[in-house]
Amino acid sequence: MDPLQVLLLQISSKLNDSDLSSLKFLCMNNVGKRKMDGVKSATDLFSLLKERMEISHGNLDYLVELLLSIKRDDLAKDVKNFNLTNPALSVPVAESVALDETFLVICENVGKEWKMLIRRLGVSDVMMDRIVDAHRSNMKEQLFQSLRTWKNNMGDRATVPALLEALLSCKLKLVHDKVVEHLNLVQI
Repeated sequence: MDPLQVLLLQISSKLNDSDLSSLKFLCMNNVGKRKMDGVKSATDLFSLLKERMEISHGNLDYLVELLLSIKRDDLAKDVKNFNLTNPALSVPVAESVALDETFLVICENVGKEWKMLIRRLGVSDVMMDRIVDAHRSNMKEQLFQSLRTWKNNMGDRATVPALLEALLSCKLKLVHDKVVEHLNLVQI
């Protein structure tokens, strides 16, 4: 059994109708009103959030933030403990921060060539199409969500060097250099 699914099931059983209503309200911008109307339980909501890559083995921060927002600190603590007891499912903090910084630089500097980069990283066209459909009018968000998808799919193999190599193979040397420069400034 998937430990994350078990955790989400446990959390959903501890949420009352008022909690679910609050969570649905908080997630409205990420999921959309039409899909939110079909959500009848916390497990439905968690499934939608997993589809949209808001919740994954390597990224439970959004779930913690949601639970803290509805004053369910007890459940947020359970999620944090899950991350601590399942270290194989999460990326080391320093690498995760470096990846997030790299994502920001890439999103600011890659334009129409973003799909070529994401394909090079191994994200399928189907997944990219889903991301594009979810964020129709925001190319930077499409790129960011695609990078998050890559990170979630690759797990601990999602590294800054892998991203830098992909940038070079896509002939995006200027972006590569900006990422290296930014990471060097962050480390100083």
